[in-house]
Amino acid sequence: MLELVRDELVELFQGTAERFSHEIVSIEIATDHVHLFVEADPKWSPAEIAKQFKRYSRRTILKRHPELKQRYFWGSGLWKDGYYAGTMDAVSEDVVRRYIEETEH
Repeated sequence: MLELVRDELVELFQGTAERFSHEIVSIEIATDHVHLFVEADPKWSPAEIAKQFKRYSRRTILKRHPELKQRYFWGSGLWKDGYYAGTMDAVSEDVVRRYIEETEH
């Protein structure tokens, strides 16, 4: 379903990154989830960063495309409550970027 609004999501995520001074290193939008590799100031917790990206994109996409909410989400939201955050301690930036960009999700 997300492929229907892929370009809009990329635009919204880039706008969110600019607003909060994050850098999107890599992005992959699969059918039902998104992988974002984000460089952010340590003042932001992973939970806050996830919330920033999810909040604006959810509100904007569902406002622009109300038919998606009825067709795909049966009245619920665009994103699930959870998220996964990892740090780059044991692997290089290149490995993470390749995983996001080249792995079929």
